Amino acid sequence: MYRKNLPITTGRFPAKTNRFNCSQNNSIFSEGTQFYANKGRRFSIAAFLLLITAFLSTACETPGSVGDDIVEDEEDVASETIYLNDYNIIQENSFSGRLTYTAVGSHDDPVYGAMNSVALLKPSISISDVDTIREDDSMSLRLIFNGTIYGDSLASSSYEIYEAGKIWRGASLRINNEIPVDMAGKVADFQVPASQDTVVVELDQAWIDKYAGFYNSDPDLSSAERDSVYIQNFPGLAIVPSENNQNIRFLKTQTLGDDTDNEDGEELITSFLFESNTQEDDEENTGPEIISLRDWGASFTREEVSDDFGNFYLHNSERVLKFQPNLPEDLGSKNIVNAQLILSKNTDPQKSTPSVARPNTNFIRAHVFEEDPFDVMAEIFTTQPSFAASLNDTSDAFLMDVTQFVLNDLYGNANKQSIYITIQSVNGLIYSTYLYDPNSDDIRKPRIVITYVEE
Repeated sequence: MYRKNLPITTGRFPAKTNRFNCSQNNSIFSEGTQFYANKGRRFSIAAFLLLITAFLSTACETPGSVGDDIVEDEEDVASETIYLNDYNIIQENSFSGRLTYTAVGSHDDPVYGAMNSVALLKPSISISDVDTIREDDSMSLRLIFNGTIYGDSLASSSYEIYEAGKIWRGASLRINNEIPVDMAGKVADFQVPASQDTVVVELDQAWIDKYAGFYNSDPDLSSAERDSVYIQNFPGLAIVPSENNQNIRFLKTQTLGDDTDNEDGEELITSFLFESNTQEDDEENTGPEIISLRDWGASFTREEVSDDFGNFYLHNSERVLKFQPNLPEDLGSKNIVNAQLILSKNTDPQKSTPSVARPNTNFIRAHVFEEDPFDVMAEIFTTQPSFAASLNDTSDAFLMDVTQFVLNDLYGNANKQSIYITIQSVNGLIYSTYLYDPNSDDIRKPRIVITYVEE
């Protein structure tokens, strides 16, 4: 459960199309120029082009003093820092199904809470994979793991496989929306050493026979009719971490398009293997046939997190940081050439637990909405970010170019907009990080540094 005292923002989906685009956020003379033209402002582009380029390079190295070096060298250039004190932490659950990776395992993280993830898998019933499943045929589950481990990176992982306790659909699965497991009959169990990325698990014959009943269904039915009956009545498998499990592994459940894992140059992902035991004497044994996944996802839950380090932290699938910057009106009279949103990463909480391995958070995204979305996680999941930034390893800070946002806020006719900050992307891996909050030292506070040319 989550603490109830944290603010949650809900509203309506944006009535207007988001005008910002990541491909534009590196240019300060694109859409923003039009706003200046409407107000009678002008730029001396040639005079300041080299100046701006030098500024951006310096900003990445010294995030605490963006613009300071320029002010010393050029008297007509100045900067102003806007501290972001008006913020909300939004707790909403993103999607956990049909992603590139599927989490499976459990770990009690002293910093980010106790997590448990059950992997849900459902094989395809496409006859292009296999013609018919007969009584004596066998099936296995081939699990392909990503190298990332959350928790104890040296411990072996142990799991048990059961049937899911209800019908589910991957596209509808959400974080903290638990799917029950039918513990009446075990289908298989297995262990995976930390150094191993592939395991093949033989499945119980009773489950295979049940699956075969859907696979070998009425041949007069169309493919769509067969599939409809199947997805509405067959619950699929649930891979459950054992009680003594100490880490979370991540199954590869969707191709990346740039990865090769076997000698044939094909990318391997989690799938089912079918082997016929009724071959004729003159038939050549070509090995098991691959039955691909029809659907997949994670039944992921996180218990109440520790508040020892405050609440200024983010999860890529559960927590969003919302700012509504209050920009001074007198900035409207300035020739603004750059604006940087600076968020400093607080590594102290994670350093307090060095034995816990966690995926590294090194990327943030920002979405901009004119109105609060009714389902903010769905809106963020389905739309491109307005801005993005990678972590500066030297300063442990994210420096995001939000010049276009500032120009639109000051010179546009649009309503006041909010910035929604998320970390990494929602791809099935689990990311979390702390940021320094507005009560921190000035050099670490969330802020926007605006650089402008004085007339």
